[in-house]
Amino acid sequence: MPIRTQISVTVVLAILFTGGWLYWNDIINDVHSTGPVRKNSRAVPVLVEPATPADDKQIIRAIGTGEARRSATIHAATAGEIVKINFEAGQKISKGDILLRLDARHQNLAVRLADVAVKEATRQLKRLQKLAPSGAASMARLETAQANLESASLRLDQARAALRDRSVYAPFNGVIGLTDVDVGDRITVSTPIATLDDRAFIDVVFNLPEEFAPQIAIGSLVIVRPRTIPVQQLEGSVTSTGSRIDPGTRSLRVKVEIANPDDILRPGSSFEVQLSFVGLSYPSVREVAVLWSRDGAYVWRVDEGRASKVIVKVVGREAGRILLDGALKAGDPIVVEGVQGLRSGQRVTPRPYKSQNLNSLMSPTHTGRS
Repeated sequence: MPIRTQISVTVVLAILFTGGWLYWNDIINDVHSTGPVRKNSRAVPVLVEPATPADDKQIIRAIGTGEARRSATIHAATAGEIVKINFEAGQKISKGDILLRLDARHQNLAVRLADVAVKEATRQLKRLQKLAPSGAASMARLETAQANLESASLRLDQARAALRDRSVYAPFNGVIGLTDVDVGDRITVSTPIATLDDRAFIDVVFNLPEEFAPQIAIGSLVIVRPRTIPVQQLEGSVTSTGSRIDPGTRSLRVKVEIANPDDILRPGSSFEVQLSFVGLSYPSVREVAVLWSRDGAYVWRVDEGRASKVIVKVVGREAGRILLDGALKAGDPIVVEGVQGLRSGQRVTPRPYKSQNLNSLMSPTHTGRS
């Protein structure tokens, strides 16, 4: 037989032997824990602690994007040549401030002409009003004069509105951004002048998995950490949610508002969002009480002085304790120390779990086997 073939056969036999030994060892261990108990077996001392009820607290983390509470890209209402810019990038702006002026020579002339027309129409109307009572002027001429005055007033209002459109005003309080326009540029209504952001509050928008959508509510508190300052923890509250689940991402769009009094947060930044939800209540035991076998996790419960193996499902972990789902209920005495060598139905001598009892249980005079 070639050497390569001999080596291959040897490796296969070694693998089969090792696998068989592990399987047999697992069966033996299982027999020790579930096999019949001798009638004359003596009681094994164990330390027990009652299972306590605990809520399943689930923490959801998501990445959100910051948005200004109000944000706008400023445009002029009409086309024209820039003659004056009244702001600098990063400047705080108040509502109604004039940001930019366009050439308004023709509009000023139009206002003056319309004003003259109003004055003339007013003079003609007053003259006819004096002549009408004596019959020197007909009522038709008087009504025409009244219509002329009203028309002239409307043209004056139009001229003033056109003149006002030659200036660009801030729509709200905020911080103005960079601009690419300068004095002498000709702009149109589609030319962006600058951005304006109200950063007193920042809205963080993120997607919440659909299974938690029923638990979110307006006003719910949320922990937010800016990625630019990860050590800083901020609190926010939910201000609005989407009206439907996105079928593509299977998530609900949520908006959280956080205060920004020091103006350290910027729109467009990313934020880590953390939400806590309280789920169902489950029995809670110490981590050391949970063991594992081929059937999964299990614990030893004391029923009328005898050990009972209970298969459980791990729901969650919190502060050294494990939440379990299974044939357990709050208050059941669970073996915490002395689980080694226990078998189903074995007599036990339970004592309350205390730190001072642990040393006495582990002394050489006490063993976990019968």
